[in-house]
Amino acid sequence: MTETTLLATTVPGLEFVVAEEASELCRGAKTWYSPLSGRVFLRVEEGCVPHFISYARSVEGVRLIAGEVEGKQALLEQVVSFLRSFEPAGLRFAVNAERLTKDAPFTSLDLAREVGEHIRSELGLEVSLNAPDIPVYIEYEAGIYRFGLDLTFYGGLRDRPYRAFVHPSALNPIIAYAMCRLARPFRLILDPFCGSGTIPLECFHVDGSEALCSDVRFEYMRGAVENSKRVGCYAKLHLAAAEVGYSPLRSRVDAIITNPPFGLREKAVGGLQRAYGMLFKLASKVLADEGRVVIVTARVRTAEQAASRAGFALARRVPISEGGLRSYVLVFSRPEEGNS
Repeated sequence: MTETTLLATTVPGLEFVVAEEASELCRGAKTWYSPLSGRVFLRVEEGCVPHFISYARSVEGVRLIAGEVEGKQALLEQVVSFLRSFEPAGLRFAVNAERLTKDAPFTSLDLAREVGEHIRSELGLEVSLNAPDIPVYIEYEAGIYRFGLDLTFYGGLRDRPYRAFVHPSALNPIIAYAMCRLARPFRLILDPFCGSGTIPLECFHVDGSEALCSDVRFEYMRGAVENSKRVGCYAKLHLAAAEVGYSPLRSRVDAIITNPPFGLREKAVGGLQRAYGMLFKLASKVLADEGRVVIVTARVRTAEQAASRAGFALARRVPISEGGLRSYVLVFSRPEEGNS
């Protein structure tokens, strides 16, 4: 079967999750990427492209890469030849261009404008920036031009349809999904800073797990209920309005996966050190012996100190970049697993 090259974008630092997911969704998929680039190239069978776009949860956008060339004139010729294969008479197009490196004397907008004018001149097509039939994608990187189509032009894949209610400091669901994968295996998880339920709902898509979900704000719990109904997992989401230091939980859980307050938009009750201390104190009581605590935070030292006091060790640290902020997905376990 014919193979196709795709460019999948994600949260910088989570490229390895995209590569793992691609191999699960598309048999024989080949992937390559640079760490913290937020970009993963995939070589997959053409027939798997719709399946990948429909089911990948670690991806923000997908572009089909039809080819790459050196030199702008070669780019213009190849783009027109590529579009002619669609028999595009009467169709409308748009061009989105990205200049990834600064070694060229033009901007992304300059490149998009020049390619767009050439397409219009050669093929006589109309431009439609908001509703194109053919969303052309161009990028420049260190002397190389790549061209193709933006397959997710009309909707980024990070925009989950279940989000009827969005928390003021909502976690990117792609990060939540990656955290769930790092916490496996589990059947019952706990998120004591649940907000609108993003982490439990993403974990449900990983393993169909049940979740205990608590937050200090009752209105956030109502939002999590609405979101869970959209997913169809309301019966598997058990909610409580409770502060982390006063959790009513008494049963064992397989994993604790949570997004503690960063201390920026959302302030922790009693301060950050208390919040982290209470989180790991709770983990020491309710987490199964082989279970993991997975958090996303910019407060690495605070988290490590709180974990150590409660008898946990850092098993894995994954740096990520979200909105210009460097933070980390941290995986903690009891020392026996952390040292294995």
